[in-house]
Amino acid sequence: MASNWLLLRCKCGQSFGARQGTQASCSRCGESSQITTTAVFTDPAKLTEAVANANLPSEISQEIEAKLNEKKRKQLKTRDRANAGMILRILKQSTDERGVLTLKSLRVSLETEGVTEPSPEQIIGMAELQGVVQRTAQDEWKWLA
Repeated sequence: MASNWLLLRCKCGQSFGARQGTQASCSRCGESSQITTTAVFTDPAKLTEAVANANLPSEISQEIEAKLNEKKRKQLKTRDRANAGMILRILKQSTDERGVLTLKSLRVSLETEGVTEPSPEQIIGMAELQGVVQRTAQDEWKWLA
């Protein structure tokens, strides 16, 4: 049976964690009666992160949040351009059960993955040049390999 973990806050301002159902006391001042429950977690790792965040001074917290947001933006930006392995995976995802790849299905898969470069037309063109797909109709291709 999984137990819950509590994020607790003491009257002295210290946040700490404890397993639900246990008698908790503040790790800073030892207080055990004037403690409030701030959040409940099922994963102790998430509780650990919440305790760390709750005890950070607001200035440091804002700085860390800004750096994390910048890191996320950079990751999203690098994802705009797909690598060869990702393109192959997206091509396969875009292929239906008959082995037919359409420009529309490729476009949808690229949008789902957040890829803007190269374009669906460029990808199909590269695949045709490499002999991986062959055009069977307008905006439709079949795999050769």
